[in-house]
Amino acid sequence: MISRIKFVLISALLSITILSACSTPEPPTDSIEDSTPPAESTTDPETIVVSPTPGPTSTPGRLTRSVDEFGRSSGVDQIIFVGLSGTDWINLAISWLIIFAGYAFGALVARIIMPRLTRSVPDPYDRDIRKVIGPKIRQLFSLLGFWFATQRLDFLSAELKQLLDNLYFVVGLIVSTQIGLKLIDISREYYSEHIEPPERRAEMSPVITLLSRLAYAVLVVVAVSVGLARFGINITGLAAALGIAGLGFALAAQDTIADAIAGMLILADRPFRVGDRINIDAIDTWGDVVEIGLRTTRIRTRDNRLVIVPNSTISKNEVVNYSYPDPRYRIQTHVGIGYDADLEKARQVIIGAVRDTEGVLQNKPVEALYIEMAESEMRFRVRWWIDSYVDTRRMLDAIHTALQSALDDAGFQQAYPVRELHHRLDSEQKDELKSELRKPGDIESSVDLED
Repeated sequence: MISRIKFVLISALLSITILSACSTPEPPTDSIEDSTPPAESTTDPETIVVSPTPGPTSTPGRLTRSVDEFGRSSGVDQIIFVGLSGTDWINLAISWLIIFAGYAFGALVARIIMPRLTRSVPDPYDRDIRKVIGPKIRQLFSLLGFWFATQRLDFLSAELKQLLDNLYFVVGLIVSTQIGLKLIDISREYYSEHIEPPERRAEMSPVITLLSRLAYAVLVVVAVSVGLARFGINITGLAAALGIAGLGFALAAQDTIADAIAGMLILADRPFRVGDRINIDAIDTWGDVVEIGLRTTRIRTRDNRLVIVPNSTISKNEVVNYSYPDPRYRIQTHVGIGYDADLEKARQVIIGAVRDTEGVLQNKPVEALYIEMAESEMRFRVRWWIDSYVDTRRMLDAIHTALQSALDDAGFQQAYPVRELHHRLDSEQKDELKSELRKPGDIESSVDLED
């Protein structure tokens, strides 16, 4: 109802404008013709505003010629009312019919054709599109009807037609821009609601917001550029100035832009998620991911420090994810046994002690690998699996305690480094050392002082 009232008011205002423009009689121009040829217009390429030249008068169409022939044959063209002949009034009535036909066709498109075009769009977005875009479609077809109706009226001056043509263009450009903005809003809402899994919606929200704002900016810039070009405004200098300003901004904010681009790639590629434990070797930081922003990522370390890392730093370095895709984690430690011990018995004691420790996964292997013959020990690498990386240090404490107890109970001694020291002494040094070692109360020495 409101759109119909607006349509009637605009039509009435346009009619008053046309009638007022036609009520002023034009001076006759058929007696004397100016033989001076029109000067060729030259446009300075550096001119900012170029005045548009009214287009030539259009050739009357078949319908207009038929009305003119009817007016002459019936004498209607001799009737003058409000400065218009009877033939002009007939053409004006036909133009009104064209205007209403344009509005009716727009309503037909909005009510019948659009539901078929949006049939594949899921509910309720199809209703949103019809509700938002439908009235705009009717407005565009109404503007098309207005344009065609006024262009066919021969009694209108070229200047008035140019003015109305520009008015229709501006209104049509505004309506088309509004349609584009509404479609961007609906698309943003649709993709925000259909991100899977649902917990990713909060992560992707900054990216979707940024992309939608970029789409807004591009659409508005294109609309303004088209509008300026329509009215003869040279946008070359403006585009060059904006380009230089954009380049300066990009150079000044290149780190921020790099962080934003890296943040978008991280959110899209998902090398880690909120809650994952990661390790970034290059900056010696590891902990749980608290938040993934468009510019930075926040990591909470095990000692409860919040480390804020630029996304560009993360994208340039290797990231180890301990949580994804499988949080189960294998731990290893090393145990040394003396060479006088039974190798296989020591292996079984180690494996049994680890497997009996609470928290070790029973469906995963426990290994005790003899990896090195060290100077004073047989070195075993002990490996086992746990449910989550979170328990790493607690499990190391439990395993070390269990291994120490099991090896002590089995009679295995921990190997210690052994060194033999050979030192040559002369005769005087030997006698002095012997006298010192043989003093009363000294412990018997096993030092060999022979050569």
